[in-house]
Amino acid sequence: MKKLIASFFFLILATQLIAQEIQFVSAENGLIVREKPNTKSKKLSKLLYGSEVEIIKKTDINLNIEDDGKRISGEWVLIKEVGGIQNGYVFSGFLVQNETFELVEPDIQELKQAHKSNQETEVIYLYLSKYYTKSGKKFNIKYYDWNSSEICSFSQRFKPEIIFEVIQCKEAGGTSIKLKLPKMNRKKLMKWIEKIYEVNKMGVDQNVWKANNTKFEPKEVNPGCYYKIEEIKNATIVDLYCGC
Repeated sequence: MKKLIASFFFLILATQLIAQEIQFVSAENGLIVREKPNTKSKKLSKLLYGSEVEIIKKTDINLNIEDDGKRISGEWVLIKEVGGIQNGYVFSGFLVQNETFELVEPDIQELKQAHKSNQETEVIYLYLSKYYTKSGKKFNIKYYDWNSSEICSFSQRFKPEIIFEVIQCKEAGGTSIKLKLPKMNRKKLMKWIEKIYEVNKMGVDQNVWKANNTKFEPKEVNPGCYYKIEEIKNATIVDLYCGC
């Protein structure tokens, strides 16, 4: 009888541990959520790269797939999106236990004040200089054609594995920025972009998310700041253009 009770409590404890297991979506193009644990079941939604999920139940229904020439093994698991509304079955081969890189949350008012007193320096560069350590000197430096003493384009590395690039060399104006980051949780990156946008904001047309949450730009084609997120191997890229 004691063995039976001990086994019962162990089963409850094991179930609770599984229910509390948190993992993250590692599929760069997103992970499909299905109604039932099979590939022919109805698609309910798609989880973005980096989405945080809680594993509710493991099914022991195994699946092997080919992805970009690689064989990936896993099983169907029932999940619930943490902080979201998605709930259903996903393939565990595209889930990982370790959270991806996370940017320090920017202080909007502090950045506005810093930019007000240093308008020649781009907002994202001000942000990175405050929260991250520079790794080496500026490189890929270019100067204006009409002023060989003034820099219009450069790149700068920051720890850990962040590369910032700015281009302001066009006579017509406008600023282009490329930010290379370690792999990031998409929702957290979206919130970071929204805060940077509030500092960088141009015009009156409020930006909105488009193209499956990969673009943050004005509702209509107007002057303003246009952000684009791209996932590449081992990195997340943010492209930004501010201007007309």
